[in-house]
Amino acid sequence: MNVNIRYYVLTIAAIFMALGIGIFIGFMLDGQKAFSEQQDTIINQLEQKFKDIQTENSNLKDNVQSLNKQLDYMNQYNKIIFPELVKNRLTGVKVAIMETNNDFIYPGMRNALIKAGATINSITIFKDSLNNLSDSDKKDLIDFLSKYGKVDENHIIEFLSQKLSNAIITGQDSDLINFLKDKGYIDFSGTIGGTDFVVLAGGSNNKNNNVNIIDIPIIKQVKNLNIPIVGVEQSDVKYTYMEAYKKQRLSTIDNIDSVIGQTSLIMVMQGKEGNYGIKPGDTSIMPDSFIEVTQQNQNSMGQTR
Repeated sequence: MNVNIRYYVLTIAAIFMALGIGIFIGFMLDGQKAFSEQQDTIINQLEQKFKDIQTENSNLKDNVQSLNKQLDYMNQYNKIIFPELVKNRLTGVKVAIMETNNDFIYPGMRNALIKAGATINSITIFKDSLNNLSDSDKKDLIDFLSKYGKVDENHIIEFLSQKLSNAIITGQDSDLINFLKDKGYIDFSGTIGGTDFVVLAGGSNNKNNNVNIIDIPIIKQVKNLNIPIVGVEQSDVKYTYMEAYKKQRLSTIDNIDSVIGQTSLIMVMQGKEGNYGIKPGDTSIMPDSFIEVTQQNQNSMGQTR
């Protein structure tokens, strides 16, 4: 009797186990089917998104090509119109360009001034070597500069910048320019004296820049000599000088590397004072119009500035 009961118990257990296994297999098959369907749905969605991205990318490429064509047309237009637009606007004006570091070059600005009829009397570029003066270098500078006045050893570069500006504008103390060139502190080309307008080119790619010890003393000295001065920089400088220039009540242009900025420069030099360009705090992107100059005024511009 005991054997028979064990037999029935084992039989019933086997039946339930078989049912459980069957149910489990059924669920697994249904789950695999659902998973397969879900996987197919995801794949289809990804394929559709990929097609959408391909279409969008193709449209963007077409837009870029179209914009590049328009930009090329605008550049061609600028090359034709710009020289005619600025022609003779600055006839007779003698300009001194002072670049207060050698991070940038300004061929577009120089060409614009020449196309406007200005004469670039001189170009001065301050070299990085002024930032790395040894004690011996400082002593040599103080010894040489002392002929122009008392030099504070804590403000050597400020004194140098002031006296150099004076030499470039007035034509006096040419030996200072020769000394600084020979020492490798500046690059200088052109002639000194007879300056009607100063273009101060600043901005820097270095956080520890010289705006307070070079640019500001230059601005103050040029103003003391009653010579007009405008501050410019390129649009891509990492550290702008424009706010420092504005505090000195200077007209400024912060996109001098563009035709718009170069046009603004000529307009400012004609008398359209303000702060122009693409950075915060500017009056507008450029002055609203040129000042029309008669032939008589053109002849006198270089004499009265």
